[in-house]
Amino acid sequence: MEASDIHSALIKMGYRLKDFGNHWRTNALYRGGENPTALLIYKDSGVWTDFVKNTPSMPFKELVSATIKSNDSNDISKYIQGSLETLSSAHVEKISSEKIYPDSVLEKLLPHYSFYESRGVDKDVLINLKSGLATEGSMLQRYVFPIYNELGQIHGFSGRDMNPNPNKDRPKWKHVGRKTNWIYPCFVKSDGEFKFLDSIRQSKEVFLIESIGDLLALHSAGIFNCIPIFGTSISSKLLCFLLSLDLDMVHISLNNDFDKDKNRGEIGAIKNLSKMSNYFDKHKLSIHLPTKNDFGDMNTAEIYEWDEKKPTASNISIDIVQKSKSLLKNGDINSSCYKKIEKTFI
Repeated sequence: MEASDIHSALIKMGYRLKDFGNHWRTNALYRGGENPTALLIYKDSGVWTDFVKNTPSMPFKELVSATIKSNDSNDISKYIQGSLETLSSAHVEKISSEKIYPDSVLEKLLPHYSFYESRGVDKDVLINLKSGLATEGSMLQRYVFPIYNELGQIHGFSGRDMNPNPNKDRPKWKHVGRKTNWIYPCFVKSDGEFKFLDSIRQSKEVFLIESIGDLLALHSAGIFNCIPIFGTSISSKLLCFLLSLDLDMVHISLNNDFDKDKNRGEIGAIKNLSKMSNYFDKHKLSIHLPTKNDFGDMNTAEIYEWDEKKPTASNISIDIVQKSKSLLKNGDINSSCYKKIEKTFI
């Protein structure tokens, strides 16, 4: 079954689709949902997931059945042409094949907090993230943060090197798992609740930051509505997740490498802004970099002051286009990125 057939079937069932490249987004018509980005449906297979209900990836046949309220093969065949079920099952298996780790692995992490406490990180922050020192395996001598998925399963780890005599060939951070699938720390439970996800939902805004190191500094200052993107480029999964939250503001707050030849944080922020402006109203997007290289370099008072100066829908920086023009001139962004910024923000 081709993407065009899947598209036709969805339209026939009444879905209004938004094109997101390799997938569509739409409301969960099968349950009467109104959020226009709640469902993600892959074009090449029809495999889908409901982000609002945190459902696992499922075959297209299941969406058809749920929508038309029938399990009868004759009814379903009116929407599915050919042997889509086999294709979808294989695709689901591919999507869901990332490794899941048992909660028992956390028993091997030691509550050794002095490394971060000496850097001004609150001990309770580390405890709430279920983190600790690894004493064996590939994360040996790293301070490890378990990464949870929307089903409450551990599907990755991020570890910071704690070796007192670091090897230049040993990276400061090591990641295990598919970073592009991570939405951290939204699905970490603190005191039995999704405290960090709730903070984003209640404030209706989020700060997109580069790393867990930045997150620790913000959490220690009492700012919990932040998500690290583990680099300088937002993943499609995180983008879709943010769309499902119906936020008022998304602040792109990558590192501020102002003292280097190239400010890679600013470059990444502009590129992300260009990409995200395809899906968010421009008044809901801002670039709000830290006042120092990163949040770990800032003390609590500096973070408070930075937070107080965050842009709002009415005072988003007007120099985004000028910054983009300068980056284009230096070859740091391409012309399509600049044209998108110019078209959106002028």
